[in-house]
Amino acid sequence: MTEGYLHASLTENNNQGYTEYGYRGLEELRAKDKIIEQQRLEINNLRNQLQSMENRCNDLQARASRPNY
Repeated sequence: MTEGYLHASLTENNNQGYTEYGYRGLEELRAKDKIIEQQRLEINNLRNQLQSMENRCNDLQARASRPNY
């Protein structure tokens, strides 16, 4: 068996729903991709919220450190 044949065989299997790690149903992969995308969006939203909270905290610290004459 030549290396090119092996590669072509693996590529054919990928087209049929197989991966190099085993069989995965196409719908299962699509569902996982959708979940991953939703989690990425949630992570981005949480990062934005965290940045806003850090900015607010820094503003409050700056106000508290100003002398009140």
